Amino acid sequence: MSGFAKLAIAALFWAAVALVQTLNWGEGAGKAAVLFLLLLGGFILAWRLTRMHSPRAARAPRWLIVLVAVLALGQAAYGVARLQHPRLIDMATTTLAAGQTILAGANPYTQPIDRDAAGLGVAAEFQGYKYLPMMAATYLPLGETLGERGVLATNLLLLAATLFLIFRLTGIAASRQAGWIAIALYLALPLPAQQVLAKGSTDLVAVLPLLIGMLAVERRAFWAGLCIGLSISAKLFPGILFIPCLLPARDTGRGRYALGIMVGLLPILPFALASPQALIDNILLFNLLRAPDSTSWLATAPHAAIWTARAGFAVIAISVTAYIAARAPGVAVRCAAAATLVLAAILAGPAAHHNYHLWWLPFYTVALAALLAATSADLQKPRAAL
Repeated sequence: MSGFAKLAIAALFWAAVALVQTLNWGEGAGKAAVLFLLLLGGFILAWRLTRMHSPRAARAPRWLIVLVAVLALGQAAYGVARLQHPRLIDMATTTLAAGQTILAGANPYTQPIDRDAAGLGVAAEFQGYKYLPMMAATYLPLGETLGERGVLATNLLLLAATLFLIFRLTGIAASRQAGWIAIALYLALPLPAQQVLAKGSTDLVAVLPLLIGMLAVERRAFWAGLCIGLSISAKLFPGILFIPCLLPARDTGRGRYALGIMVGLLPILPFALASPQALIDNILLFNLLRAPDSTSWLATAPHAAIWTARAGFAVIAISVTAYIAARAPGVAVRCAAAATLVLAAILAGPAAHHNYHLWWLPFYTVALAALLAATSADLQKPRAAL
């Protein structure tokens, strides 16, 4: 693959994500078309990565490191600027409120935490906190002392950790040079910075354990499972989608993997025991019963389309699970498969909000960077899972 072709692929990826960010309320059909193209790209990535040799170790060019430094400084400056005048979305404000409720000894799933839901006339049983306890716990230290600024300060730390893990994960999956490419790809996207540093989206709390789990997947089955459980203990999605993607290579490790998941879910247990129905109402039923909104193409689609989309997602989920269970591919292929599965879930779901794209972008960039770092000789090697 020529340098021009690699640059064109990176530019197309950037343009696609920029389109996803531009298309929002009332434009669900257009957004779905772009997400579907990214889904197809994920399949192609996974297939191509299974047929190539691991990229040769090569030093990253100086210009690439300089580019990463400039982009990182730009995002840090943007984050510091946003700290001065925070304007948080509801998932951040309700997370602060849930933490304060827990500190006061009350249950956030039985209290009217979700004021937007109350304002829309949503039934009282659906006005509790919509995320899981690890989410609120993560924002408690800085949120309690700095208020809304504490959310953005926490997000700056989470973003830095995400970038470090993307670099480490891509370095293990492919090469150190690929790691720099992955960071450059992620930092160049406006969407993560807007969501994390401007609006206060809290999704990185659920994504970060999955990146760590992907690092552990080939050698430490229990820790990979623990990371899945901790992710779900923060937010049901995307963690639940990664259960097949982090499945250990050997049958002997799958028991430890399942044990790790169960241990990671323990933070939910006190709330499940205290108010099981309130937890089910706000975490499960609210999402199952909500009608599609205008960020999703399903909002204006015939009823049959919803079931068709769900059937398509089921086929993709079963296929990904079967492939990973049978082949136990390398980390880069797992990342491509995970990103593809998340994209399929968003396309089949009732909403395609911008913060949902924080779920798949880190893993897509890892897989894409592994491909872009490969030489022509690497791409000609047959069937060596990366």
